[in-house]
Amino acid sequence: MKCSHLSSILLALPLLGAGEELPSGYEQHWDAKATPISLRCGRCHAKEYREWAGSDHAWAWRPVSEKLDASAFQGQEVEAHGHRLQMLRDKAGAFIIREANTGETFPVQAAIGRRPLVQYTIPWKDGGMQVPSAAWDSRKGEWFDVFRDDARQQANGTAERCKGDWGHWQGRGMNWDAQCAWCHMSGFHKNYQVEADRFQATWKEPGVTCIQCHRAEDTPAKDGCLVAPEHRKPTAGLQDDNCASCHARREELTDNFSIGQRFDDHFRLELPLLPGIFHPNGQQLEEDYCETSFRLSRMGRTGVTCYDCHNPHTGGLTESMENDQLCLQCHATNKVVNGVLAPQVKRSRLCGPNTPNRCVDCHMPEDTYMGRDPRRDHSLHWPDPLLSKEIGLPNTCQNCHKDKDHDWAIAYLAKRYGAKMEKYRPRFRAVHAAMNGKGNVPQLLEVYDKEEIPAWRATILGLLARMPITPEVQLRAIAATQDADALVRAAAVQLLGGEHAQKALGDDTRVVRQAAGWSLFPNLPTGHPVLGEMEATARLQGDQPGGAMQLAMLASAKGDSAEAELQYKRAIERDPATPVARMDYAVFLARQNRLLEALRQMLACTAAHPENAEAQYRLALILLETGYHPAAQKAAEKALRLEPNHQGAQQILQYLRRRR
Repeated sequence: MKCSHLSSILLALPLLGAGEELPSGYEQHWDAKATPISLRCGRCHAKEYREWAGSDHAWAWRPVSEKLDASAFQGQEVEAHGHRLQMLRDKAGAFIIREANTGETFPVQAAIGRRPLVQYTIPWKDGGMQVPSAAWDSRKGEWFDVFRDDARQQANGTAERCKGDWGHWQGRGMNWDAQCAWCHMSGFHKNYQVEADRFQATWKEPGVTCIQCHRAEDTPAKDGCLVAPEHRKPTAGLQDDNCASCHARREELTDNFSIGQRFDDHFRLELPLLPGIFHPNGQQLEEDYCETSFRLSRMGRTGVTCYDCHNPHTGGLTESMENDQLCLQCHATNKVVNGVLAPQVKRSRLCGPNTPNRCVDCHMPEDTYMGRDPRRDHSLHWPDPLLSKEIGLPNTCQNCHKDKDHDWAIAYLAKRYGAKMEKYRPRFRAVHAAMNGKGNVPQLLEVYDKEEIPAWRATILGLLARMPITPEVQLRAIAATQDADALVRAAAVQLLGGEHAQKALGDDTRVVRQAAGWSLFPNLPTGHPVLGEMEATARLQGDQPGGAMQLAMLASAKGDSAEAELQYKRAIERDPATPVARMDYAVFLARQNRLLEALRQMLACTAAHPENAEAQYRLALILLETGYHPAAQKAAEKALRLEPNHQGAQQILQYLRRRR
């Protein structure tokens, strides 16, 4: 697609004032004809339109062009994900990527982003697009691998074995339609066809345009505005939900979310329940974006919104981070948010008046994702070197004081803040222990009873669900089914099941209804509306391993064993490096009385994942059913060594002791 000169079109409209010009480079990066609705919005909203035009949102997706991309395709080579990729142009001058290992060439279709990196999409055999892990550093003018030294390359060894990895650039983890497009296009639907295993994506406008954030439509209202009156003034909470739809690590329950709707009715937010995704204090560890950490923060609880710090059209900050003006607009002005006075502070430096550290340097540390993309954490914690020493939490003290150890920082903060440092330590210690299978019920209940932040209550309930459900736990969970927060209600019904899940099938929020539905599955009656919602979500996610497993479970419940087996095999094929699909497939085979096949699956799984407690437990179950009791005992004992609170492994050992 050839880019047209946008300024000549816009200047023909009553959009810009006399003497005003478009932002530099704006007219270069996409075809004006592709965004007719947003162009019409700009006729009345010139200031906002100009601000948006220069934003990263406006550059979220574009066709490749000679002016913007030629320098990236001059014969460079890059090692990416176990393969050597060459960036070339064909005889007609089109941009191509050549895989040197095989000689295959792939036409480049579009570019994602502009700084600090650009990724490129290529059409793929399944009707969708793939995104190579090689990215162009637009500042340094060089190619690099966004996964750098990611363990998946080391674990898989050869380039050919790397291809089996979910995150390999030819795998479903790098599929643009499923992983990128919803947040880089406006009005996007991936239209995945489960039976054909193909994509037929559609969208209204490329990039994140007026449509995505204002629900602008082709047909205007009576007053000529493209946004209907009922959608023009969403509440602050609904505005935040709109931002979160992209700026969150989440599972899609539907593909029809739009501004004015609730996040939890269309997405399931990832919480810090498993090690390796978030730190136990909610701080980002993997590429987790902002929403989870912010919901777990005190500022998120009191109702601070994205727009309090960010200009929604430029995407930039409302105030400068320098001199701490961004933070002091609330924390030095007696500002009250939802009835809560922001703690008032003076503009002082933690380490003295002459040090350069800013509020964000200690409370919103940067980490680098995708190899070269620095992003700030939004959990807004204070650094705690004592917990760094105890449980490995990151802290920002050593970012500056590289010549000092944790003990020095512990002593410094203890002297300055004293007992205040203890406030959140019990929560983080309890969550860390439970995330790693070593927590206990009294420890979690103690922090739960003091917890004011809903997202933390939901997290603690999720961790308690893996432990013995004592009467004390039940009491808290029953009360939580009436919580105002949907995440808390969902966690409660997952823990309780039974009659409480039955009642929750009528909840007004989808994330709660589906939590109840899966808790009761496979006993939901055919035709139940929540079962229909679950099936719709599974089909939406069916291109990914998790969705394929859900489809397999649903097919198995219907008695369609052939379809169930097909979907389990698809899940394993798409993500052979992780144990979950193999474990669930083994359970399916065992239920089909194909015990030897199930045993082979679990032996292969535990060989690949010897430190996975759940895999050892599942192996013990299969060995028990096949009569290999001594081997079952060894597997259950290993599961308990890896996860001392594993209830299933404890039950197997109790059963074997009774048989003696």
